[in-house]
Amino acid sequence: MLLRSIDAIIAGNSPQIADNWLNKIHSAPNLKSFRALSDGELRSLCDEMVRKLARWFEKEADKNEIGGFFVMVGKEYCALGISVSELTMALSQARKAVVEYLLANEDLEGAHRIYALMDSADQVADFFMLGSYYLTKGFLEETFLRMRHGEKLTDEVLSKYLKDDFFFKS
Repeated sequence: MLLRSIDAIIAGNSPQIADNWLNKIHSAPNLKSFRALSDGELRSLCDEMVRKLARWFEKEADKNEIGGFFVMVGKEYCALGISVSELTMALSQARKAVVEYLLANEDLEGAHRIYALMDSADQVADFFMLGSYYLTKGFLEETFLRMRHGEKLTDEVLSKYLKDDFFFKS
């Protein structure tokens, strides 16, 4: 049994997800570079993620398709100078926006519907966890390619892109 909210995601009738995600992006103090992007660009990214999520729910997309999409996103936003910590935080905010959409648009009468919602939330978490892995992979691949092509990455540049000092220790 699919939930009404999942049906709406699959049908492409869930603009509230992008609205909620944009609100989360704009209110997050640690997403400064991400907030500098236009709302149109952010909405387009969110819409594409939701389309991929719909294919995930329908079992039409496998981890290779989802992974390829998120690798591309990681590479693209690395080239724009967005840090990996901001990317993964923005992705986490997208997951929250989807789960909040599911909760807000369901009538939770009866155990069967509650279990269906819990299963859907698990599928959403799996999708975004896979996305986080591949997004980071794409980001690091782009960083490595830039280093290989002779683009000098100073300590300042590394600390800008990888702010949390998680990947490169001084």
